[in-house]
Amino acid sequence: MTTLENRPDSDRRGDDGTDTGRRGLGEGGATLAEMLAQRRRQLTETGCYAGITDPHVLAEDPVRAELFHSRIMAALIAGRETTRLVSASPFVREVAELAIGIYTPEGDNIAQSIGIQVHIRCMGEVVQWMIEHDYEHAVGIEAGDIFWCNDPSVAGLHPADVYDLLPVFHDGELIAWVCTVTMEMDIGAVSPGCMPIANVERATDGIRFVAEKVGTEGRLRHDIELKIQYSLDMSDIFLLDRKGATAANLKVADEIGRMIGEFGLDYFKTATRELIEVERRNQIARLRQRTVPGRYRNVVPLEYYMADQPVSWLPARKDHIRLVPIEMRIDGDGALTLDFEGAGEWGWHPFNATPSGMWGGFAFTLVQSIAYDGRANLGSLLPVDLRLPLGSVLNPEDVRPLATASIWAPVIDIFSLWCAMASNAFFMRGFREEMFTYRGGSGMQMAGYDQYGMRRPLLAAPTGNFGSGATGVCDGIDAGGSLITAEIDLGNAEIWECFMPYLDLGRRLEPYSVGWGRFRSGACVPTAAMLHRSTQTIAAGVVGGAAEFILPNVGLGGGYPGGKRFNVVMRDTDVPARIERREPLFHELGHPAHPTYEMLDAEVTHPHHMAPPMEVNDHDILVTAIGSPGGYGDPIERDLDAIRVDLDDGLADRQIAEDVYCAEVEFDDAAKEWRVDPQGSARRRDAKRAERLARAVPVEDWWRRSRRRLLDHDIDPMLSEMYASSMRLSEPFTTEFKEFWALPEDWTPGEGRP
Repeated sequence: MTTLENRPDSDRRGDDGTDTGRRGLGEGGATLAEMLAQRRRQLTETGCYAGITDPHVLAEDPVRAELFHSRIMAALIAGRETTRLVSASPFVREVAELAIGIYTPEGDNIAQSIGIQVHIRCMGEVVQWMIEHDYEHAVGIEAGDIFWCNDPSVAGLHPADVYDLLPVFHDGELIAWVCTVTMEMDIGAVSPGCMPIANVERATDGIRFVAEKVGTEGRLRHDIELKIQYSLDMSDIFLLDRKGATAANLKVADEIGRMIGEFGLDYFKTATRELIEVERRNQIARLRQRTVPGRYRNVVPLEYYMADQPVSWLPARKDHIRLVPIEMRIDGDGALTLDFEGAGEWGWHPFNATPSGMWGGFAFTLVQSIAYDGRANLGSLLPVDLRLPLGSVLNPEDVRPLATASIWAPVIDIFSLWCAMASNAFFMRGFREEMFTYRGGSGMQMAGYDQYGMRRPLLAAPTGNFGSGATGVCDGIDAGGSLITAEIDLGNAEIWECFMPYLDLGRRLEPYSVGWGRFRSGACVPTAAMLHRSTQTIAAGVVGGAAEFILPNVGLGGGYPGGKRFNVVMRDTDVPARIERREPLFHELGHPAHPTYEMLDAEVTHPHHMAPPMEVNDHDILVTAIGSPGGYGDPIERDLDAIRVDLDDGLADRQIAEDVYCAEVEFDDAAKEWRVDPQGSARRRDAKRAERLARAVPVEDWWRRSRRRLLDHDIDPMLSEMYASSMRLSEPFTTEFKEFWALPEDWTPGEGRP
């Protein structure tokens, strides 16, 4: 059996729309719509996936079951590596922004390769969307067909993530789907880059594929290739990624055929469904083992600075904040609910999330925190319920007209906070080593002519330089904290320099990015790059999180939040003269009060992390610094020897040691190392505790002062509008807010202080 054999006659309708009596693609001639409806009904009626109340086939022969699952995973990992080898994109080759999965005929994930775990459910949602829109009859699904989808109003996170889907047949029956995702550098967006901020309407996002059939017999259609060549500046990279994905899908599909030959078709069908049900049960067991039932709450502020963006829709040109309360409820039976009641309204900007995008955000955090044994699939998500208020920034009534280029902005910060909430649940069960926090980053993206004279959208700040959050037992990992895909790294500087007109100036761990605590988070690596042989280049922000001035509450047990995200742009620099005179160049940020870029003669600006497009030229320098997640515990309880090691390694300086950790330190010039005085440190720490007590106030006093500010509308107008937005959507939020602050029934947020 190969994927191109045994094509079924799938159309049950004649030209006049009447039923011709032809068989469907599913088992026993069932249509895919009938199979999907049956699976949903079985889950509702039994609580078990596919109605499997006794997953006995895998249990009867555990060795055979393990071999079966291992063969699936080996096929997926081999397919993923095929894509990487074929791809020309540094996103794929260097940063590992890809994954591949196997799905049931109804679009339920059976297994997912290593890589970006966001798309476990999302790619299957594309299959289900196709089923619900009658592709089986109106479009046709045959062996060797290739479908593309990158439209988040169907499923997924943003248009830069392109899904390649291939149906797998055996003797005329559709038995599975293979789906690959890769992130593209160019999707044809109007504004710079692949995640543009200035986009506020759908048409500006670039080219969209709404689950379209783009190939047959395992080959792309010639007209589709021409469409890409005439639509994208980086069409060569896009098409090569598609060829890599198609090759991977075909490779996995052929391996499925060999597995059926070895294990049998009936075993394949039953075992793949049991893998989902067994994982559902395992996930419930893990949640019951590692968490304490109860109600956990936190809140995420999403800051959107659009007033200076060159938007085409004038109502979008405003700065605003949206509040997103998070309530996690864990039941005694292991069911988990994430309720976002009180989330603010959607808006004309590219940061609106979707239910599919929210499931994607939850998938990658859940897999990397709880379901990390390599068996994650749809079953990992089945014990979870996401409640996303309709009309909110997380679930617009109709996302189709909206830009969706930067859904990552809310998703990253929301699920970073969920990690902190889950960590509290782990702590109470005694799983302190499981505690962690996460935080995404921002950067700069460009568009213009590269060093070869070709017009291209470009990414100036490669991802992968995150530090990981502190745990309850040790420091986080320096520059090793991306949860989106655990393998991610910055990649080789030389490779990025081949794709963009810049030179990498330095990659050094930044001590002020850290979230301090008894255990600190890992440090981040700022990206510093100088434009080189560029002409007519525009730079703008790229967002992997929406918090900038309001630091998210990602510290644990009294740990501090991580540093602030920020960009630095240096234009009209004296770098050419410095090179001529062989003088030092800029390589690292240095102390915040006296940054090393002050050595340059340049126009220095600090644009928002949502920086509007700006012109940049040769020898201009772009710096992106991202804050790490939070620390764990009180910083003044940090081990003195750990402070000394950080000082010697350049991961702390005197100010951090003395003002944050309250340690008495001195540099030994003779030995060229730091010394920490235990007695002096004890005195400093005692003084800090006394200072804290002196400035502390009773909670009741704080509450009364804060209530008076609300009554007097003594808050920033952006915060007033933020509260008003949530109250317009949510009566429960409004009631609870007024009851907590004992506000009059007719109180409204007003317009804030004048």
